[in-house]
Amino acid sequence: MLLAVAAALVIVLDAAVVVVPQALADQGSASRGSGALIADAATQSPIALMIDPTPTPSAAPTPTPTPTLKPTPKPTAKPKAKYVDSVANARLYVKRTIGLTQYNCIDQLFQHESKWNPRAMFPSNGDPTTASYGIPQAHPGIKMAAYGSNWRTSPLTQVKWGIWYVNNRYGSACAAQAFKKNHGWY
Repeated sequence: MLLAVAAALVIVLDAAVVVVPQALADQGSASRGSGALIADAATQSPIALMIDPTPTPSAAPTPTPTPTLKPTPKPTAKPKAKYVDSVANARLYVKRTIGLTQYNCIDQLFQHESKWNPRAMFPSNGDPTTASYGIPQAHPGIKMAAYGSNWRTSPLTQVKWGIWYVNNRYGSACAAQAFKKNHGWY
């Protein structure tokens, strides 16, 4: 008989191990559940617990949405700005090429020689191939053809030649300006 009581106690203890934690986990289940009788393991006296026989359904976890990757747009080639062969752009070219100090010197030279006029001619005999011509007053003007076939009309071609000339003949634009101050020509 003792063996039968011990087996019953093991069964009751197994039930208590499973049922009691579940009953304690369910908050407020005592008010809505049905009664069940189990034995307290320490005192072996029956204890009435209110246990809900149906588990409380929990909300299903909502999946975290994964961001959709938008395709990266292909870069489009920016249209190149049209270059305008102007005196203003030629001045910018000179500043960027020889720096501000040398620019100030060459600006005084070109201002005195032609007032930055790409069609300035001296003497004004009408033939730019034999007269001093253009912004730097190349003599004869046709020398500037080494920098472009558009030497008669292009301020950029003319200042490129002018920079080359003052650097090769005088070493710098400021040295050319100093020479002109002393001699009246360059």
